[in-house]
Amino acid sequence: MLNPYYALITDQRESGEALPSIEIAAKIAKALNISLDYLSELSDTELDSILLSRINEITSLPDEEQKQIFTVVDALISDYKAKKVNSK
Repeated sequence: MLNPYYALITDQRESGEALPSIEIAAKIAKALNISLDYLSELSDTELDSILLSRINEITSLPDEEQKQIFTVVDALISDYKAKKVNSK
């Protein structure tokens, strides 16, 4: 499995589509607690390990905190999808 972030950026670059904004990439990197440079070079195993670690951290939080995190994640995903649709 490809690193989904690297695959997304590569696919968009090759197809001529707009790349994710630096703000979105920075938010992804911040959420994963990694640098933007590292994000662009992740292997599948490293990404899976990071995501699993973050999911474990989230599930250890109180329910209200989990809801807030998922609200932010859902908003970021919706924003990305809207931008993708509007850019066509």
